[in-house]
Amino acid sequence: MSNQKNNKQQKKGFMVGIKKVLKKKNKMDISLPYNFKHNIHVDFNSETGFTGLPEQWEQRIKQSGITKEEVLENSETVLDVLKFQDQSTIKGQQLTEEEKNQSQTTNVKRTLNDLISHEDPNKIFNNLEKIGEGSTGLVYKTTHIKTSKVVAVKVMSNIGEQNMKMIQNEIAMMRSCKHKNVVEYVGSFLSGDNLWVAMEYMDGGNLTEVISVCKMSEPQIAVVCKENLRALNYIHGLNRIHRDIKSDNVLLNTNGAVKLADFGYCAQLTEEVTKRNSVVGTPYWMAPELIRGQDYGVKVDIWSLGIMAIEMAEGEPPYLEYPPLRALFLIATHGPPELNEPEKWSDEFKDFLAKCLDQNPDTRASADQLLRHPFIRKACSLRGLVPLVKRAMLAQNEYEY
Repeated sequence: MSNQKNNKQQKKGFMVGIKKVLKKKNKMDISLPYNFKHNIHVDFNSETGFTGLPEQWEQRIKQSGITKEEVLENSETVLDVLKFQDQSTIKGQQLTEEEKNQSQTTNVKRTLNDLISHEDPNKIFNNLEKIGEGSTGLVYKTTHIKTSKVVAVKVMSNIGEQNMKMIQNEIAMMRSCKHKNVVEYVGSFLSGDNLWVAMEYMDGGNLTEVISVCKMSEPQIAVVCKENLRALNYIHGLNRIHRDIKSDNVLLNTNGAVKLADFGYCAQLTEEVTKRNSVVGTPYWMAPELIRGQDYGVKVDIWSLGIMAIEMAEGEPPYLEYPPLRALFLIATHGPPELNEPEKWSDEFKDFLAKCLDQNPDTRASADQLLRHPFIRKACSLRGLVPLVKRAMLAQNEYEY
């Protein structure tokens, strides 16, 4: 009830601010930052272009490289981006007292409990070899004893409340996704306090490792896009949004196969909820409607795919040289990012990017439409990726050595 009361007070203060602006008839923008009650005004005489900002927001603007002129011209967008950053930090990390006192967490654990096996994973897998570390645990290459199949296992320990729902979501989504371009789910097992999640082992690593050491040709970029579009067409057909498309989450093997992974942020849409507004994903790959706090749908994945295509062409996503706040501001205000040297690329590739990076999600192309785009017809065979994968693996081994 106290939260509802605070929200009403904030909305009332917001409306009062708007009425004041209308009376003054000046070109001023007033907005309500997340979780604050400050009255924020555009001020031509202030250092940042605002007065009334919370101190931490003031500092963020100064450190971001967003100029006073940009603030005066795009004040609403700057406030949206600041609010967005706060929501990104808070969402999924804090529970209200009411939530803590209810059985919500217990229900999540019970649901997770229904998704996992209680067989001892030490009797199912052997020859564990550490191959990586994630935010929630260690990743091992191991052998499934019964089938002799090599799989990857993520072993998570001391899972906090904030990660529990994401892990449950990832397992549920992976279990129900059966497609040749989606990493195959093997099973989940509980051993003491450790949760083991086993999945198909992709021996070529992720696309980021390829991009970091190899120059990709248009046919190679096209085939990676084609395989990802097939996965997205399948996922979107299930009314799901992946919400974190980027090169880190695209896995390859030494035969050139390309598969989409990491469903921790995947969201299910229903007939009642056809759009979402929660804050997820990785800033540099995010669609502008998500950054502006608008409702969004499956088309956010298409924008991210377009950014990933630029990443394959140039070695990194647009705006990576900027701090996250300025990058978010540029994505929201500067229209679709462009290739640094467009003259080096074909008209088909540039048109494909334009279809992916349409600022308007309603007219942005779907996965199904993009699969029929002329650029995709330029795709090489999967075998054409093998030299890139092997070169990236060699570079990774030399780095580790």
